[in-house]
Amino acid sequence: MTETNQAEESIKHSINKNGFPEKVVRLPFKPVYDACKKHGTNLSDVLDNLQEQQIFGKIIGNHVEFRSREKIDFKSPNPSSAKDDFSWVKGAAGNMEGFQDAAKEAMGKMTPEQMQEIRKSIESMSDEEKMNIMKMFSQRFDPSK
Repeated sequence: MTETNQAEESIKHSINKNGFPEKVVRLPFKPVYDACKKHGTNLSDVLDNLQEQQIFGKIIGNHVEFRSREKIDFKSPNPSSAKDDFSWVKGAAGNMEGFQDAAKEAMGKMTPEQMQEIRKSIESMSDEEKMNIMKMFSQRFDPSK
């Protein structure tokens, strides 16, 4: 079994025991990211492979949300959010200054508790982990794709 498959199987086991596919399952980002790192693979690759298996994962805040095809909401009640939950990142991923400005704006909408939780998560990461996250964002949200 490849390292990517091991990470995928770990995620599938976790979401299945939490009620997937009948339920939308949210897992904390850090443990999912750490599992991928432990198995020597990128989270974005794992999410892409899971999508091929009709398991749709999306990073939302400090969680990764998994939905089955039946649970995907193709119509959004709010047209502005229909574009993309990560619209604040679009166009900024290739430009560090633009990314920082967009991140500051998004952070301005967070509660102090959410900010503290994110701060703790980031402080506990190694420099390599931080770079991997930045790489993942730039690959995932590259406006030239």
